[in-house]
Amino acid sequence: MKKTILAIAAVLCLCGTAQSQRHIEYKWHGAYFVVDGSYTMNLNRAPALNGYTDTLSAFNLSIIGGFQFRKESAVGLGVSYIADPTGAYTQMPVFVEIRSHFLRSRLTPYTAIQGGYCLPLGASSEPPSIQITKGGLYFGVEAGARYAINRNFGVGAHVGFKLLQSREVARTDASNMPLTADPLTLYALNFGTSLHF
Repeated sequence: MKKTILAIAAVLCLCGTAQSQRHIEYKWHGAYFVVDGSYTMNLNRAPALNGYTDTLSAFNLSIIGGFQFRKESAVGLGVSYIADPTGAYTQMPVFVEIRSHFLRSRLTPYTAIQGGYCLPLGASSEPPSIQITKGGLYFGVEAGARYAINRNFGVGAHVGFKLLQSREVARTDASNMPLTADPLTLYALNFGTSLHF
């Protein structure tokens, strides 16, 4: 009889623990930080009027810090590093972000809207070369889900869209002679994972 009572008590304790784990509520007020690793590739790859086909396939690392002022809404500042393997389109967007979470459960969908400015950082190493000489507008939107490991830490996954504008892109020929200096806008698909603190 004692063994039966102890077994029932143990099962009830385990059920209670599992139930409480399912109802973990992520912190909803105060400072928040997101570290985001993603892959970015542009969709507009048709040859431009100047004959070039601009191709961006890059790893993107973002760090965002801000303040969550209610359970559903947060505002933050962020910086990204878009590391283009060729060096030509490497840039650093600096932006403001508005983030919204739609549920108060452990697993919640979210959206984020970002707007800011792209700082040019690189150039292709060998002629014919491409270099962004003047940055431009940055805009991003993403939708994803966040899963709370505990009250102060979560993991997420998302897909999104980025607009990367450059007011001037300088190009040279094989002998490194200047060819054109045209504006460029890249429309890019973005998907990745994130850590939430």
